[in-house]
Amino acid sequence: MTGAFFGAHRDEIMHLVRNHEQHERKEHPLKRIIAVEEKDGTTLVTTTDIHLARGIGEALHHAYQGELDFHYNPEQNLLRVSWTH
Repeated sequence: MTGAFFGAHRDEIMHLVRNHEQHERKEHPLKRIIAVEEKDGTTLVTTTDIHLARGIGEALHHAYQGELDFHYNPEQNLLRVSWTH
């Protein structure tokens, strides 16, 4: 997650991310956020499940619009979701 809007609303946006994780974890206990890393104005959220990553991205896009991109690597079962606003 990156962008001027994200920087100005970081706490609110991270609250949405955590709420989405908690909601998913109720039905799927293994879907979790592994780490949240800050680097050069970008926040990287690592998850245990590609569906959780996609859901977080879609929740951010639904709530705040912005640019949402998905990059899927089927060989590694890896989904990279990028949200910018």
